[in-house]
Order: sequence, then C-alpha cells, then structure tokens
Amino acid sequence: MNKNILPVILIFTVTGCASSKAVGTIKEASAKNVEYCDYIANVSGTSGWGWLAASSGIENAKEQAKQKAIDSGATHIVWQNINGGYSPSVSANTYKCETK
Repeated sequence: MNKNILPVILIFTVTGCASSKAVGTIKEASAKNVEYCDYIANVSGTSGWGWLAASSGIENAKEQAKQKAIDSGATHIVWQNINGGYSPSVSANTYKCETK
C-alpha cells in the first residue's frame, strides 16, 4: 500500500465521523441569566469520541444537546454536567426566555 494513502484515508475517516453543528439558535447562559425564564426540559448528548479525542467528543455531545434544546423550542441552555473520558456526555437544562 502506498504510504501517502494512509494519511488521506485517516483524514476522511475522522472528518466523516465528526458531528454536524446544531441547526438553529441557542444561547449558552448561566443559571442567573435564566432566572425569570420558563424551564423547558433537561437535555443530554453523548459521543463515541473519547480518550485522546475527548475534546472533540465533548463538542459533539454539546452539539447534540443543543439540537435537542432548539427542537424543544428553548432559547437558552445552561450546562449541568460535562464529562470527558471514554464516552463523553453532557447534560443541560433548557429555558425559553422572552425577548424584550
């Protein structure tokens, strides 16, 4: 096998497994910022990218949770737990805040 082919295959494999960005708009906030907003739901996200790729896995899990929040009609998301390691996962509370 040609030595130049392996890096190309690796790049396509990694980029093909990357998660897509959430479609829509959601604002990350602190609990204080959503004090007067309506609670919608708790959402979670997971990723198979762990260990050495944990930062990518966490981002993938966050995007998954953000998409769930957007789909539920939330305008804001407050992260509760962010876990790296072997199987990254996140959980967050979502809120709908009225714009003034």
